[in-house]
Amino acid sequence: MFQDFFLNLSFSLNSLPVISIWLFQIIFCYLSILFALKFFGKLGIYVYVSIAIILANIQVLKVIEFPFFPEPMALGTILFISIFLCTDILNEYYDKKSATKCIYMGISAYLFSTILMFLTISFNPIDPSIHENWGWSYEMHQSITTIFLPQFPIIAASICALFLSQKLDIFIFSYLKNKNSSKLWLRNNVSTIISQFIDNLIFSILAFNLLSSNPVPIFDLIISYGIGIYIIRIILSLFDTIFIYLAKNFLPKNID
Repeated sequence: MFQDFFLNLSFSLNSLPVISIWLFQIIFCYLSILFALKFFGKLGIYVYVSIAIILANIQVLKVIEFPFFPEPMALGTILFISIFLCTDILNEYYDKKSATKCIYMGISAYLFSTILMFLTISFNPIDPSIHENWGWSYEMHQSITTIFLPQFPIIAASICALFLSQKLDIFIFSYLKNKNSSKLWLRNNVSTIISQFIDNLIFSILAFNLLSSNPVPIFDLIISYGIGIYIIRIILSLFDTIFIYLAKNFLPKNID
């Protein structure tokens, strides 16, 4: 019953403009970060980032048509963008060490989930011809295998891009914080825009060209995954400035 409800709801949302679903997801993610901070402090941010990295690497397997660009685009951008907001909040209201620790925990969670789901896939599934009442479990096994079978290009590209870009983001943010302590909007946007370029460049080239068995032509890669997604990332990065200022009002009373 509930499965049919959500399936029908999903079909209904399919008819909405892509932008409207994107906007909802953006606001939902940013508000989730603020409430995670409010109720759980920086631990809540750590948990959010760990979940976001895992889900972003699942979302990136789905490609959609975006109205502003000629080529299809992979999902996952919003979740990846929100991670930069998280580390900037930690860097601003806690310290550089907390922001760095958050990234290490997120990458560790991603590797843990990848290994665990690979082991899940490795269990021999039931034979539906013998266990007819459990036939649905075999179908689930097929679906789980499709989604969670480790994709080396995605895993390697994601970890490399995230680690290097986040280290750069944390460094630039901290540097500008020491130089311009009163200009939060400046350090938030400059650090994110520069690091987003590095993240987008490394991930796109590794995942969809150098490490891919079906490499995307370099021109399409530049237009869709390079320029296209990077422009969207800049817009979203500018939008998150509102939320990094709001984060001050969501800090727990006793900062941990």
